[in-house]
Amino acid sequence: MTGPDGSAASRDRDGAGEAVRRDRFTRRSVLRWTAGVSSAAGVSTWGVAGGLSTASATNHVPDRIVCVGSDDGSLYGIDAATGDSVWRFTEPGDAVSSSPTVVDGVAYVGSTDGSLYAVDATDGSSVWSFEIGDGEDGGIVSSPTVITDRVFVGASSGAIVALDRGEGTEAWRVSPSPAVVSSPAVDGETLYVGTETGDVLALATADGTERWRVTSPEGGISSSPAVVDGTLYVGSFDERLYAVDVEAGSTAWRTDLEDVVFSSPAVVDGTVYVGSVGVDVGLHALDAETGDARWTTDGVAGVVSSPTVVDGTVYVGSVDGSLYALDAKGGDPVWSKNTGDQVNSSPTVRAGTVFVGNAAGEVYGFETDDGGRRWLFDDPTDAVFSSPTVVDLADDGHGVGSRTALGTLGHHHVAAGVEFAEGGGSGSDGSAPSGSTGSGGSSGADGSTDGGGGDDGDVDPSTESTDGAESGELSTADGAGSTGPIGRIPTIGLLGAAGGLTVGALAAYRFLGGGSTDASSGAGPDAASPSEGPSTTNAASEPKAGEPATSDTGRERSAGRETSADDGVDGEPTSPTAAAAAAGDDGDDSRVDSDAGSADGDALLAAVDELSSVEPLESVGPLAAYAVTDERIDGVDGRVLALPDAADGGELADRFRSVATDWGSVSHYDGIVTVYGSGTEPYPWVLTDPIGDVATLGEFLDDPPADPAARLSPVVDAAEAMSQASRYTVRHYYLSPETIRVLGSAGEPTGLVDDWGLSAVRDTPDHGTRAPSPYTPPEQLSDSEEPLWRGKPDTYALGALAYHAATGSPPADHRPAKPSEHAGVPSALDRPITRAIDPNPDERYDSIGEFARVLRLAAFD
Repeated sequence: MTGPDGSAASRDRDGAGEAVRRDRFTRRSVLRWTAGVSSAAGVSTWGVAGGLSTASATNHVPDRIVCVGSDDGSLYGIDAATGDSVWRFTEPGDAVSSSPTVVDGVAYVGSTDGSLYAVDATDGSSVWSFEIGDGEDGGIVSSPTVITDRVFVGASSGAIVALDRGEGTEAWRVSPSPAVVSSPAVDGETLYVGTETGDVLALATADGTERWRVTSPEGGISSSPAVVDGTLYVGSFDERLYAVDVEAGSTAWRTDLEDVVFSSPAVVDGTVYVGSVGVDVGLHALDAETGDARWTTDGVAGVVSSPTVVDGTVYVGSVDGSLYALDAKGGDPVWSKNTGDQVNSSPTVRAGTVFVGNAAGEVYGFETDDGGRRWLFDDPTDAVFSSPTVVDLADDGHGVGSRTALGTLGHHHVAAGVEFAEGGGSGSDGSAPSGSTGSGGSSGADGSTDGGGGDDGDVDPSTESTDGAESGELSTADGAGSTGPIGRIPTIGLLGAAGGLTVGALAAYRFLGGGSTDASSGAGPDAASPSEGPSTTNAASEPKAGEPATSDTGRERSAGRETSADDGVDGEPTSPTAAAAAAGDDGDDSRVDSDAGSADGDALLAAVDELSSVEPLESVGPLAAYAVTDERIDGVDGRVLALPDAADGGELADRFRSVATDWGSVSHYDGIVTVYGSGTEPYPWVLTDPIGDVATLGEFLDDPPADPAARLSPVVDAAEAMSQASRYTVRHYYLSPETIRVLGSAGEPTGLVDDWGLSAVRDTPDHGTRAPSPYTPPEQLSDSEEPLWRGKPDTYALGALAYHAATGSPPADHRPAKPSEHAGVPSALDRPITRAIDPNPDERYDSIGEFARVLRLAAFD
């Protein structure tokens, strides 16, 4: 295992190493961390002939296995019939959120350590690995697509890489974007993929030459495209689903879903099924030709998972912790099962069983007819965002199952599954069948595709002629609340990721099951009640395309194809239902003028219909802060941070909106204050958890606990949260004692990252520059010419915060005294902290995740 100073490059996942990870939840039960916290400085490549063993296997080789990754850095092979462990591959140096694609008995999967791995699906041994980039700059959340002799995958560095499938050597590489977490879809000789900048690219599979680029989306894309009958379908952070004519490279239609779309679409029988992170409308069915709404669910909250469709039933996971089965024609509920933690993994169906993972590190096999649990696999020690692939070892060793049949193997943002076009066959030329290719597209007669399904009748290829890849990244949002210690909590729709319960007692089960399941009583997957299932708003009850439709929740949404090119994501917060305890001031030291605050608050109240009250709070620098109440919040307030100075719009408003979107896109992760909505009228604003009564880290350290570990605990939480955000190239840049909140008692404090640089927007036109402070690294100063790269500034700020927490005061300069030179500070903290605050970025940790890991080891072990 890596030592406390982070010097070793290898990891021991058994024995003491595993005990450290498990003890995390026993010692720190306030928040559930769902991301891998290890990152190796380099990646070793172990061939099949030698090197250290990176797999543990049993002698049992079943006919079929479920292959799935975990954020504990492992790829697992599970007996599909019994749920027993078959093998575990442990070579990756960080999370395996990518979903595996399996061809000819070899599983291809990426890791956030920056490498793509080829793994023998029979015993879990390494075939080859290829380092695309390091864990911070080139981590892989995108899921690989395999066509004939090539493997295609995207990386967070922005690279799209084609590798030789047999040897693991690079064929070509292009870098068209700052980051690619969308999974590639291949149709014929063209690869399609979305980028962080919101572009949809068409590249030649032969050499990566760009054929066209669609720039219509106004937000980033983590959704993976589905290509069906000459049309590409993909979702965007700008809250729309796009249809693109692949021949012309032009947008055919776009539909406003009014919530961020992480989910990747599945297209079946002329209907597009896709999820969004809304509160009560998490799953949508749209006409594939026009984009008109056919139905939306009312009650399925926050869908990051990508749907799969089998025999007229749609299966999809939700951040409320449930797996839902819905009628594909009308959206009526068939059954639902709560798993106890958010389901961002995308389900796959094979032989009457639906397989899916959750953020608690569990993989389930449920019966498709009634949701009865067949088995539970709980070996992973961290979240399962990867989506399962069923592998037929008794036949040709290809991936099989519904996601294979639909060509929707790619997963989005640590959230979906990857499989091949099953049962539809392929042309002899190696191209996937027309209308059914996708990120897991089939290949030719050489056996390099994954065909062969349908032998057990679980999927009828004639009725599932589509595809809908998902992408790898950011998992997403938190939606409906849970019953439990504080009773049932409704939830909120959000701008950039999904809502979550992050305050006070609610933090204990922010990601635990929703609906009627009582998390505190141990009610589990078999406790779902049909009466609590989602209802549906059908197209018959909605107006024509382009007109607003109102469901029985009172939420307005566009029912069909969007015609305006200028619509943004700046509407009011949708269905805000706060999930936190108390509202109050933001904890900063400057109070708004009561008259001015009231006047601005009145304008906000008049402009946002959902708000029923607005009360001025203490300002946060140039930001106005308000306690707000919405008629659907059931009396629980939220907090609005606003910038009245930007009421006239322009560049200042654009910067505010950009930062708010970044914050929202990762706010569903533990340790980050949740963003529920955003808007620009009457001035830019963002709606968050009501954390005004929650102390800042600065206030916490004014009267700190005697135990250094307790003092450091909120900083460790913040570092782990920032590690997850950094995987998707989302930075903070302005971490300080005022931007971290501390929940809980002095003995069990928990940190939450707040603000995200909104308070710096007005005074820093060049986002990322920062005024001198004990938490500012040299490269962020305005006169520096050093680049802000790979999250290094945030690592520095976290190290300075750790120094402050350990010693009682921030570092006096860039080369301060060792922490242990202060009374009561153990020497084990010296190396982790001093390395993090090294003025030379090259000498700091390679990733925030690595710093978080070694700091935790030094503080608690």
